Amino acid sequence: MKKKMLTSIGLIVAAALLFGGCGGGNAPEGSSPDGGTSAPAPDGTAAGTDVTQESGTPGDVTTSESAQALTPRDPGGTYRVLFIGNSFTYYNDMNQPNGIFARIAKKAGYSGIKVTTVYKGGYYLHQFLDDSDSYGHQVLTLLGSSTKFDIVILQEQSANPIADPGDFYESCRRFKELIDKNGAEMWLYSTWGYKTGHSGLGTYGPTTEAMEMKLRAAYTAIAEELGVKVGYAGAAMTKCFRDHPEIDLYNSDLKHPSAAGSHLIAWTLFGTIFGVDPAMLTDNADMTAAFAEKLKAAASDTVMNGAPVDPAYRTSSAGVKPVEKVEAVEGQVDPSKTVMLKTPPSSGIISVVTRDSRETGDGWMTLKSDSSKTFSGIRGDRDAVASAEYSATALTDAQKADIADRNYGVSVIGIEYMDSSKTGTDVTTAAGKMTSVGNLVNGHWGSSYMAAMFFDRNRYNVNGNTDASAPYTALITLNFGKVMTFDAIGYFSGSLKGFAQAQDVYVSDNGEDWVKVEPACYDAKQTALASLDGAAFPDPWNQNKPTVFTAFSMGGASGKYIRIGIIKGGEVSSNNTGLMEINTREIAVFGSEKK
Repeated sequence: MKKKMLTSIGLIVAAALLFGGCGGGNAPEGSSPDGGTSAPAPDGTAAGTDVTQESGTPGDVTTSESAQALTPRDPGGTYRVLFIGNSFTYYNDMNQPNGIFARIAKKAGYSGIKVTTVYKGGYYLHQFLDDSDSYGHQVLTLLGSSTKFDIVILQEQSANPIADPGDFYESCRRFKELIDKNGAEMWLYSTWGYKTGHSGLGTYGPTTEAMEMKLRAAYTAIAEELGVKVGYAGAAMTKCFRDHPEIDLYNSDLKHPSAAGSHLIAWTLFGTIFGVDPAMLTDNADMTAAFAEKLKAAASDTVMNGAPVDPAYRTSSAGVKPVEKVEAVEGQVDPSKTVMLKTPPSSGIISVVTRDSRETGDGWMTLKSDSSKTFSGIRGDRDAVASAEYSATALTDAQKADIADRNYGVSVIGIEYMDSSKTGTDVTTAAGKMTSVGNLVNGHWGSSYMAAMFFDRNRYNVNGNTDASAPYTALITLNFGKVMTFDAIGYFSGSLKGFAQAQDVYVSDNGEDWVKVEPACYDAKQTALASLDGAAFPDPWNQNKPTVFTAFSMGGASGKYIRIGIIKGGEVSSNNTGLMEINTREIAVFGSEKK
């Protein structure tokens, strides 16, 4: 395609560019009005990167409907730029006051640029509009103060424009009013599809290119409605991803950008917003010229030619409102089918396992009563009880993805953070290393080790996909490694309020097709919970006995997996709504290997 010619001032600016090297790492979460660190040298490739093009992948689009006029800004001007976003904005210091974007601008002759940023990992735009949220308060204070910005750049949570476009659109509408009052230009920062192999493509894809095109369509739709412009960083990522599979644009989590990806993003945003063709930037940071040229070519193509939306993906934001957020519905469970046990199950506990060997460092713990034996919870397909990922504050997307991996013995979808006061820390000690997730099946119900988990604000269907109308606030999956027969499932805890107050229970042979086990589904508001005699179930580690034990029949259902859909969490920390927390000692499953 022919490139649009820059005006003379743009050519002068581009010819004068002197690009410094970039060095550093990822910034911590928070706001950063000034200061910053440098980003790592991005010159590197990953041989054999998988870039499979599948059916349904959007092809090259020859229309130019989304091309935007490229007008160079005065390099002698003063520009206050505010970034609002999450980890897709702050990775590799892309948006820091002295980060990649700011350095590109200054090396291009825009010495009067000042970057301010408010960011928080995993955040949605609507959270930055909430004055009761600490980060939302920062944003609203900045936009409502006497400080005037020239440019405000908004980045939505990576999948929300697809998962809940109405929420995304409404957030943009509200931001437009605030930004107009501040006197600034509003720009949208369109992001990219997850890399091939990321589990999210099953929901938002089916391919990297298809997911990005869906995002592009949503950003374009609201931009057209509001009369604002878009920096199509995702389109540049897609082009480079497709044309140069040897360049690894992604972090190892298949979602966040690598250092090379962050440079590509910054070149695209800077070029689009300031009217400079990235291909004319003569310095290559710490990259080889050939490597940098490939990245800048993708950025240049997007900046100069726009990012047209495939007609098959075009959409309109007109009249689209957020999906109503549905909390757990009273009476969802049919209490007539609930079978709460009045006597202990006759079969043994199969969620805690033992073996006749001494291994250390892999999560097995030596029994006090017999030093030749070790025990731990079910270990799934990985021979590991649970992900080792842990945080008492907000988990990263990568941590959440690992914790949600059903190949572990126990996994959780929807966890936001854990209670650090309830976990052990050292695998070489008697306590062992246990995260709150691992504690669900570790056999330690008589000690202080709790499964203390706090869930995010999403709703999930049984397949683990976000769905605002779905019933579940979290999903706990148990992987027994082989098909078992299940007689009962229950909780050991310190009180009847610590564990889920309403849940559904499913089984599956393959982890994809789920069958509900009605006797094990319950709602404590409809069926008063009662405790069995916990004295019959001392834990194998220290023979302590649970204070309460409530169990429900599974009626001999079989499967390799059990999935618990948490409708309402426990009544924890004076939270009598019981929606977003669970604080139990142990989930216990009774049964045997299927013959």
